[in-house]
Amino acid sequence: MVNTAIQLYTLHDFDVSEPTKIHIASETEVDGVELEFWGFPPDSTMNALEETNLDVAALSVGREDIEESIDEIERSCNALDCDTVILGHLSEEAFESAHATKETAATLSEFSKQFRERGLELLYHTHRHEFASLGDRTHFDLLLEEVDDSVKFELDLGWVGVAGVDPYELLETVGDRVPSIHLKDMDFETEAFVNLGEGDLDVERAAMTAIDEGVDWLVYEHEDPSDPVESVVTGASKLEKFKRLTTTR
Repeated sequence: MVNTAIQLYTLHDFDVSEPTKIHIASETEVDGVELEFWGFPPDSTMNALEETNLDVAALSVGREDIEESIDEIERSCNALDCDTVILGHLSEEAFESAHATKETAATLSEFSKQFRERGLELLYHTHRHEFASLGDRTHFDLLLEEVDDSVKFELDLGWVGVAGVDPYELLETVGDRVPSIHLKDMDFETEAFVNLGEGDLDVERAAMTAIDEGVDWLVYEHEDPSDPVESVVTGASKLEKFKRLTTTR
């Protein structure tokens, strides 16, 4: 059965500690949280996870973290009982040409090799610029062709829609490479972030397509909520609804 999680970045503008954010997520019915890497997790974070019994779906890191602190990432994942690392972002320059995209594929493949040697899996989190046109295909198509099969993806379906790509068809095409999705709703024309069901993403269709394709984690994220706590609560309730639908089909 699919698992559900909150990306705690949804609460980034809420001026409370990470342990408090974990406790906020635990007030919903989600199974886990996605954490950002800030170094080895403090005791307060570890205690909050133990108290709430939430799993860590993945640890989100930056490129510099991998290049400079991969041993610390490994130690953190071991402490968090988490075997998935997500490279959360690469700049537009990483996909500015076919040559750049091929170099990016080689970099991701090398990163994945280093993590596999440590018993960890690497996912790359997509945004919009990976789907820029490259003639009759996109840079993402080229990336898939060039990158090692061990590299998996976390598709951010809001940004996929903004890029003008059909998110449901994309899931059906590459679903076996997608252990996790960010279920994020947006106004595709204005690029405004909205709560689930208020934008252009067919949220239920997206979730159920992902589940049909074998995704392990449905993750809710809102990059700019007006009320972060309310956004977490309502987003989590939608995730739980989709999870329950799988038992009645």
